[in-house]
Amino acid sequence: MIFVLWAQDSRPLGRYPDVSKPRKSALGMAAGALTALALAAGPSVAAPGSAAPIPDWAKPAVRYLVDQGALERDDFYPNQAMSRATFKRLMRATFGGGYSRTGGKVTAGEVSAALVRKLGLQPLAEKLAATRSPDGWDPEVTADFGTEVVARELGLRHDRPTNEEAKESSANDPMAQADVAWAVWKAKTDPDTWAAAALEDFALGNYAGERRDVVKFALSLVGTPYVWGGEWTTQTPEGYPYGAQPAGGVDCSGFIWYVLQQKTSAYSPAGRSYEGWPIAERSSAEMAAATPAKKRLTLGEMKAGDIVLFAPNGRDSKASEVYHAALYLGEGWVIHSSGSRAGVSLASIAPGSWWNDQILWGRRIITN
Repeated sequence: MIFVLWAQDSRPLGRYPDVSKPRKSALGMAAGALTALALAAGPSVAAPGSAAPIPDWAKPAVRYLVDQGALERDDFYPNQAMSRATFKRLMRATFGGGYSRTGGKVTAGEVSAALVRKLGLQPLAEKLAATRSPDGWDPEVTADFGTEVVARELGLRHDRPTNEEAKESSANDPMAQADVAWAVWKAKTDPDTWAAAALEDFALGNYAGERRDVVKFALSLVGTPYVWGGEWTTQTPEGYPYGAQPAGGVDCSGFIWYVLQQKTSAYSPAGRSYEGWPIAERSSAEMAAATPAKKRLTLGEMKAGDIVLFAPNGRDSKASEVYHAALYLGEGWVIHSSGSRAGVSLASIAPGSWWNDQILWGRRIITN
């Protein structure tokens, strides 16, 4: 595949820090703080014989699992894929079971599914996967849609720092041992059940024409990891014009691009049935600044497929303060790629939600 620059964007495209903010309950934050203090008192974790040292972000998880007898530190290789047999033993040691496969490497989607089941949230995952529009339309989401969304809202995926993004994994990819350890530790000690419970109210609207196609394609991207500056769902090939990506993934405005940006004969996101619409801007702040004053949408004016832009003080903010973008689904819900969720997930922006107070305005790209 050949990649070219969009004609309307004459400036070079760099890497843009699109940051989302975590939504935690007071109880979850208190429990997390107590856990962190307890773990900080212990000795540092080493990995004798490992190909690389354990990343700082993974040390509390590894220390906890080693102390519980669930992991052998000498056999822990943080950036190598975990075998299914090892994950089976890890689940038995921490949760008393919950995973039975033994051959090959465990995938990120399998880890999410096993932990969601052990936390008793499989019914919620199945409900999400079975969601239909009021008129009966089925978006035909992937088999792991529900468990991936629930796992991300529980906080079971960690967004790796920029220098480790080559190890990010999509739902069908083998998962590195450090990421598995993090997921099991969070599920055992501090799952964000408040955020997951909010998904009970998820609903789709009725859609027509290309807006329906946009919603279907956007939902198909659940399971894609967050990669800072990313706008492509696989590792980019030689000559990719927007900056090399060591792993597939998207940041928040990169997700908007991948779903909405106009296709050319040389650029075509995989599985997208529609042509798209020209977007000259790459970062969320630029997208906000380019929205004409008369076309700045309130939540009540938004339609599915519109871009929702967020800033710290909501409508009182400036476009330059925008830090996040999401795609509106209707019924008060968005789909977005968030650092705090380590990838593509769902969120409510309805009145009373955390995100609602952060809405600056919406922007309409779909013209029909």
